[in-house]
Amino acid sequence: MKSVLRLLSLCAVALWYGRPDVWVVGYAKKTIRRIRIHGFAHAAVEAAIGVRNSVAWLAEQWFDSIFGIDTAGRVLMYSADGPPETNPHYLDYQPTPVRTMRALLRQLEADVDSSTFVDFGSGKGRVLLIASEFSFARIIGVEFDENLHRTACTNISAFRGRRQCQDVRSVLGRAEEFALPSGDLVLYFFHPFEATIMERILDNVVHSYRENPRRILLLLFRPSHAELVERFTEFRRLPVKPLPYDVVRLSSDYRDPAGAPYDAAVFVAG
Repeated sequence: MKSVLRLLSLCAVALWYGRPDVWVVGYAKKTIRRIRIHGFAHAAVEAAIGVRNSVAWLAEQWFDSIFGIDTAGRVLMYSADGPPETNPHYLDYQPTPVRTMRALLRQLEADVDSSTFVDFGSGKGRVLLIASEFSFARIIGVEFDENLHRTACTNISAFRGRRQCQDVRSVLGRAEEFALPSGDLVLYFFHPFEATIMERILDNVVHSYRENPRRILLLLFRPSHAELVERFTEFRRLPVKPLPYDVVRLSSDYRDPAGAPYDAAVFVAG
């Protein structure tokens, strides 16, 4: 009941500050303008995207409400005039959609019992909590932003969902300096870094593998850096089934206007 009340209050706040009397009229004018300029088909696609984004927003809020946590929303990590500790190579926090992450992990479920799951750029810890629903040996999030790390620790303690893995923690530190555990690994990336940082992380992964050969899975959601992995002969690419598309309020370079399933790449060594 508390979860439902929390969700309703969030919706009420969003409506109140969103000024429905303003945005409804504005949206109607924008739709008419799109029809005149681009035609009805284009306007219909844009309207469908708007509905999908609203549903996705509700799904994000429902996940947080029902489990008593705070993982939704985008957090800007860098601005050109920001404080010196901000880093342009670390990208904004945007949580992985719940339904998408579960679908990806279900494809790997048979192979993870002895593996440590590591989320690079783990933010508020949503992926850690979803991963805890699966039978990983342990789960680690690596996050360089102190505020996000503290939120993740709070979420891990407050999470009311069922866990198959009880060993879940967030580590404060830079991903490129993280020492990989010695056993089997599942390493997850939702495009948290620019190529410069990703190259250093992959160099560390390959060096660790050469020193201690074992099974290492790389999961790349929105795999813009897949070509960096393909440079290493230690990894081969595995087939991945299409994932459900549930991403809300992202910039245009994230969004697929056709609403196609989001892409993911999975690589394995060992």
